[in-house]
Amino acid sequence: MDRSAFLQAIRVPGGAQARDTCRPALQAPPSGQSKPVTNPNALVSRALAILNEDNVTSDEIQPLRRARIATEFGIKPVDLTLQRRVLSDGTECPLPIRYFDVQCLVATFLTELDSAAELLRGTGLQAVPQEDGKGVVVLYFIEYRNTDIGPYNEVGLTVVAGVPGDPIPANYVVNLPVTSAVANRAGREIWGYNKFVAAIDVRSDGKKFSTILRDTENVVVGALEGSRGASTPTPPADILTFTVLNGRVTKTVIRVLTPFHTSSGESFVFKVGPSTHPMTNNLRTAALDGARPVLVQYADPLQALLFPGRAI
Repeated sequence: MDRSAFLQAIRVPGGAQARDTCRPALQAPPSGQSKPVTNPNALVSRALAILNEDNVTSDEIQPLRRARIATEFGIKPVDLTLQRRVLSDGTECPLPIRYFDVQCLVATFLTELDSAAELLRGTGLQAVPQEDGKGVVVLYFIEYRNTDIGPYNEVGLTVVAGVPGDPIPANYVVNLPVTSAVANRAGREIWGYNKFVAAIDVRSDGKKFSTILRDTENVVVGALEGSRGASTPTPPADILTFTVLNGRVTKTVIRVLTPFHTSSGESFVFKVGPSTHPMTNNLRTAALDGARPVLVQYADPLQALLFPGRAI
């Protein structure tokens, strides 16, 4: 695979929307991860700076560039108004939710397009094929060590999908188990994420990484294990998700503030467990039992902001 094809592979499978890599202040250093921001207010300020960087360049060229992008892709700005939502149990949830210290591994798999479409049944979304006609399934394995809503772990089963009238694809969240009741409630009530509370064990040692997901009966739903190979740093890129909230497709921006390292996924393997939970069936539908990812993206530490979604 030549360099241009490899870079294209990095951009497409994860459904991420890369930001302008010509911004020297945010470019990932070639030697490793960027230093995490520890001040909570600084994290929001940094996100504001990222979104407002377009105003720094030429007064003549930049407005034309923004207008062209908006016209071609229908991009709407992220709502940066700081909010608080009260959940059904009376808990207050700040928005955007700030993630200060996170370990994240993203594994991208290819599957038959019909299998990907089956996971989207009833949503109105359409599976987006790769150029070889395969559908794309992305698994997220995340350890949230410090956030606005406390620490918790998460595993996400997603499908790269599109919706008529919106030319930019996103990852439809099929299942999103978490280890925290407040994370479960906030995700379901504010975004419509298909969350449930489960046991998730995340382990890492150097380049070795593993995750085991168990259901409420402590039966294994699925497990990933492997070692990262040679990697290349990639700049921060937004993660876009689709959900269905109150009967409407909702698109959400997760603003990632730190770089990933991207490598081949050939040394990793995912195995589906014997659990009878519906997520297990979805993993089998995606033909992930014994599957190896085509791409792995890893960040530690990762920092991000989860904004309110927008109905399509």
